Amino acid sequence: MDTLIEARSLSLRFSAPTEKKGSLKKWVLDAVRGRVRSRHFLAVDDVSFRIERGEAVGLVGRNGAGKSTLLKLVTGIVVPTSGSIAVRGQVAPLLALGNGLDPTLTGRENIYLNGAILGYAKPWLQAHEADIVDFSELGEFIDAPVRTYSSGMTMRLAFSIASAATPEILILDEVLAVGDAAFQAKCRARISEIIEDGATVFFVSHSLSDVVQLCSRALWMAKGRIVMDGPVSEVADAYQRDVKPSSVADSDLSARRGPAPVYRFRSDDYGADFLTADESERQEVLGNPRWQPAGVAYRAFSRPEAGTKPLHRFYAKEFRCHFFTIDPRELETLRGSGVTWSYEGVSHHVHPSERAGTVPVFRFRSEKDGRPRFLLTAAPAEAESLRAPDSGWNYEKIAYWAFPADADASTAPVRP
Repeated sequence: MDTLIEARSLSLRFSAPTEKKGSLKKWVLDAVRGRVRSRHFLAVDDVSFRIERGEAVGLVGRNGAGKSTLLKLVTGIVVPTSGSIAVRGQVAPLLALGNGLDPTLTGRENIYLNGAILGYAKPWLQAHEADIVDFSELGEFIDAPVRTYSSGMTMRLAFSIASAATPEILILDEVLAVGDAAFQAKCRARISEIIEDGATVFFVSHSLSDVVQLCSRALWMAKGRIVMDGPVSEVADAYQRDVKPSSVADSDLSARRGPAPVYRFRSDDYGADFLTADESERQEVLGNPRWQPAGVAYRAFSRPEAGTKPLHRFYAKEFRCHFFTIDPRELETLRGSGVTWSYEGVSHHVHPSERAGTVPVFRFRSEKDGRPRFLLTAAPAEAESLRAPDSGWNYEKIAYWAFPADADASTAPVRP
């Protein structure tokens, strides 16, 4: 594996005076005389971990656990008292709102200032300036001084600059906590794109849902130490049990994970599959001779709280078939396709990581009168036949990984 971030026995000690001094003069004199009493504490205490290329790792913990301090060590803002930290690759840090921005300059001027700090060349910034401005949604305020911006506007600008390119390593500290819900969703979609493009992401957040949605692995910090390192769902469950009283049933996320069957129907007339997790819809389709039941495709989580990423469903009357996607960019494209595809909402929630299941769900695409048709299948034999040059279907990719029909989704083993 290609390790981009490696910490070995990393520690950072701070000193804090135990008594107040009346003046700077008295403090200096007492320091010379050795009369300054201080207490020492470890903000980061003997921390070791490795992050490989392409990993998205979340960092969770209570306030004061040392999360932000650890990110500052990773980015080189502070130097460790002992141990070592090795970072290999271009780093794009977004640790605090306004970092790297000059409040006296306009937003447009700060694109070039902050972009230069992040290592972007001026010609590249000139070519992508319009995209950065458009993503930030600042409009005419892009030419106003940053000191006149609200915290949300500052976050928009800083995030738009930092995420304009796909860095090797993206460091994020609570950047999704500011701004309206629509822009937060936009940021999550951009981070998902960066992860899909192969970037390594180290992400701190108090929002477990954000961590679970964006990351495949998580570290849990407490009192400066890493107390757990593992798959994000396991760490999130353990952390939530620690935060909430164990007597509260809802504090256990795994208790809400039920294996709901996703039924599959096949239509030779339409050359497409139909998937549904809705029992009433299943009964309705069972009475339609055009659709033949093909069993349980896989088992999914029955409640939105249990999953980490929504599986959106569209229906095209013209093609008489459904299409499912978890890709935010594809979601927006289909939503803007007019009357061809009708959005029907979230079918259920799935895990975004390939480690979520054991069965690949293949996606194929074909064109009819210049309009797209999609087909999803989890059957290897069917996928192989659809890959044939004369099938009329073009293989695109694995849409996601599902649990097999005979597996309990809450306990099924993951792909190695």
